[in-house]
Amino acid sequence: MKNGTVNIFGVVSVLIPLILSILILNFFLEIVPNEKIQGLPLILPLFLCPIGAVVGVVGYRYRKDQILRIGIISNIILFLFPIAYNIFATLIFGV
Repeated sequence: MKNGTVNIFGVVSVLIPLILSILILNFFLEIVPNEKIQGLPLILPLFLCPIGAVVGVVGYRYRKDQILRIGIISNIILFLFPIAYNIFATLIFGV
């Protein structure tokens, strides 16, 4: 926060990976069972995290905030999670 204003780019770039992380944790731990979305939480980061990272980079050009850095980094890490999960699951469990 600078001069009492909220950086909307920072909030959006942090909310996307936060919501996706909650969905992924729910998928693995089945806290709230929801069979309708099945494997969607593992696919959504591939589509939504690049959008969140671009929003973070655009916001970072205007104002260099810590929340924007956190948003960009968390979007990149969460984008790589489904790829790493698929690689390790294939190596451990086979086909």
